[in-house]
Amino acid sequence: MSRRAFTLIELLVVIAVIAVLIAILLPSLGAARKTAKATTCLANLRGIGQALTLYNNDHNEYVIPSYTMTGTDGNNVPLEGWGPILDRDGYLPSSDAQRGNALVCPEAKDVAGVAASGQTGNNIDNPRGWMQWPAVRTGSSFGTTLIEDRGFNQILRVAYWINALNPIGGSTLVEPDLHYTGSVGYGPGSNGLSIKHTRLSAFVRPYQLIAVADGLYAGRQRDTRIGAANSRIGYRHPGLGSGGANADKLAGSANVVFADGHADGIDGAVFPRGLGGSNSPDEVREENAYGKPSLYANPEKAVGAP
Repeated sequence: MSRRAFTLIELLVVIAVIAVLIAILLPSLGAARKTAKATTCLANLRGIGQALTLYNNDHNEYVIPSYTMTGTDGNNVPLEGWGPILDRDGYLPSSDAQRGNALVCPEAKDVAGVAASGQTGNNIDNPRGWMQWPAVRTGSSFGTTLIEDRGFNQILRVAYWINALNPIGGSTLVEPDLHYTGSVGYGPGSNGLSIKHTRLSAFVRPYQLIAVADGLYAGRQRDTRIGAANSRIGYRHPGLGSGGANADKLAGSANVVFADGHADGIDGAVFPRGLGGSNSPDEVREENAYGKPSLYANPEKAVGAP
């Protein structure tokens, strides 16, 4: 009896076919992995939205502060942060872990996003990273601290941004109820006002108002676009658009939760900006117009009707 075996050529053909299949499947597997992480991120944000809603209900419809401060410079005053507040009060238990943390997007880079200067700088990876809370500001730098007398007994890692008015310096004009929240206790500003807790009644269209998004820290609403210096928004997920003439659409999208608790993604090319800097007031007005995601609690009052 003669035995038939594979020839060398047949084996090479089989190996080549397997290599081709792997080359075809790997991008699909990579895309599926990114989709799964984006889905988990959206689930995190829905959980954050539910926690914020519970906080509102338990505090007479007052919105959680981005953090609590005293005076106008915040120096050497421990800042608890909204994440630690949710953790301490049992609304959303968290930790300092990079994985499995309700306050960290699975696509967040393992990068301490806020530099010694207290800003994210020009590196677009920084707003895609994380920041630790509670924090203390000394000069222009940030460090971590416990606030045991107020029940903040652990350092937490937070990789989401909250839409808040967080001014520094006494020359700032305080506009009450401008964004989703603010650094309660700041003041007095140049107009003699201090930041107080925002009430839900200030939100004209809560389903449009961005509350929390991919990113870190808070504020800098005028610099939300990809590549903007000191932006705090982290575009961690694949762009929602097809690209084409607008290459920014290929740079990524940010997952967000709105003031009414629903979550969605916003493409980097159309994420709204706030007034200030070199931004055109007309463009900002259009970006925050009715029916679009907005950074303002009352867009028509803040930037005028489109």
